[in-house]
Amino acid sequence: MPFFGKNIGPVNWKLPALCRLFSFVVLLAIVFDSQAQKRARKIEILGANDLIYDDSEGVRAKKLIGDVKIKHGKTYMDCDSAYVYSKTNTMKAYGNVHIYDNDGLELFGDSLKYFGDTKLAQVRGNEVKLIQDDMTLVTQFLDFDRNNEVGYYWNGGNILMNNNKDSLFSYKGYYFTQSSTMQFKDSVRLRTPDYIVKSDTLHYNSSSQKSHFFGPTFIESEGDLIYTEKGWSDNKNKVSVFTKNAYIISKEQELYGDSIYYNQKDGIGEVFNNVTLLDTSNNFMVQGEYVYLNQIDSTSLVLGEPMLTQFFEKDSLYLHADTLYSNYDSTRKYRLIHAYPKAQFYKSDMQGKSDSLVFSDVDSSITMYHDPIIWSEANQITARLITIYKKGENIDRMTMDYRSFITSLEDSTSKYRKYNQIKGDSMIGHFKENRLNSVDVNHNGVSIYFAKEDSGGYIGMNKSKSEYMTIYLDSNSVKEIMFRQSPEATLYPIKDVTPRMQYLKRFKWRDSERPKKREDIFNWKEEEEIEGE
Repeated sequence: MPFFGKNIGPVNWKLPALCRLFSFVVLLAIVFDSQAQKRARKIEILGANDLIYDDSEGVRAKKLIGDVKIKHGKTYMDCDSAYVYSKTNTMKAYGNVHIYDNDGLELFGDSLKYFGDTKLAQVRGNEVKLIQDDMTLVTQFLDFDRNNEVGYYWNGGNILMNNNKDSLFSYKGYYFTQSSTMQFKDSVRLRTPDYIVKSDTLHYNSSSQKSHFFGPTFIESEGDLIYTEKGWSDNKNKVSVFTKNAYIISKEQELYGDSIYYNQKDGIGEVFNNVTLLDTSNNFMVQGEYVYLNQIDSTSLVLGEPMLTQFFEKDSLYLHADTLYSNYDSTRKYRLIHAYPKAQFYKSDMQGKSDSLVFSDVDSSITMYHDPIIWSEANQITARLITIYKKGENIDRMTMDYRSFITSLEDSTSKYRKYNQIKGDSMIGHFKENRLNSVDVNHNGVSIYFAKEDSGGYIGMNKSKSEYMTIYLDSNSVKEIMFRQSPEATLYPIKDVTPRMQYLKRFKWRDSERPKKREDIFNWKEEEEIEGE
């Protein structure tokens, strides 16, 4: 499942091996089907080298020795020796026990006990082997209870399939013929060329072709790993659900959630509650309560207090909005991440908010729409549209289109606070080591800054106008202004500056809205400003 540019999701694994198990394990019932008939059907002795009547156990038995051949219904059996108890309708067989029928089934063991009245068959041996076509079950203890329609082993069994390419091991195995259900318990290991399943308990229903997992379960495929403690997979409809402590780990991404749903046929994935996606190749993490993934159109949606964390070498950026949405651009080459509405981000040296924003891989940019505002250290930056361009982990430049305004608090101790201000139709801010270094103001540029003496006292307020100007900053203070067309500048003595003169038109100081720490991005504050006339 693709998420923010990568493919991640429940590994594209199938369980055809389990489908084959049904046609195989059901043969346990066929083996003893003849013995399960009413008492009227007797065991038929076809031959033996010797037949001796034996009363040594207090019950008369027909003791057969050497090349013993027995038939019961459609089932045949060979062995070295056997005891047939006609009165109790039971039998015992020893040595090279071989059971077979006309359908190609073969069962091998060292001994067999069959109880006709209770319809219980017990096969024992160092290597009890049940073979049908290219499938083989190997165990030491194999029972089949025809009354309850269940076959089982309990001391370890290994099933080989598909010309020994696939195998399933468990310490305990049960097959319920009436419900067409197989249960494998304790150290279940299913291996195929495409995937490996390790589980505490695995149930499979041949009718629905659905597998259920219980207890810690690991599914590994081509370097990808799925973990769950409860879940199921529908092989017929290509749907998988993992519902307890589920996670998926691929080479470059990790996905965690309380439950994971994946429809392979439709290419749809959903993750519910406590969702975390970690992308180690792009150094970011996404968290939320719900994630929707569409493999067909490569889109993703995150809801429920979503947060995107971008990791840098010495810092991290935290972004929150009501919705995070990811898709590709029209070229299908570049990923776009949309955050809306009420998008806010926090980084130690920069914070921002807008109604919506878009991360773009096309030019490594962040574009902020609808009343965007950015705080870069002491500077407050506003415009109708703001775009940040990055180079690697650092900000390279920032464009501010239409009604651009930069404000910084110069002095908060005086009766009327002093603010340095720059405004223009549009601006381009240039950054050095993530600090605003210079600003190009294009069209109708106006600036106000307070000039200081070396001793720290204020000389006056400088108000400048120019069609184009470049302002150079040092530690967020105005260092130099270069006028490039129709300049006007006036320095007003500080004693002559009135409160009315200190603010440019459209001045707003919105520091109360600024996220001061990471947790603040979840607390959207409406605008509260001091506005100049």
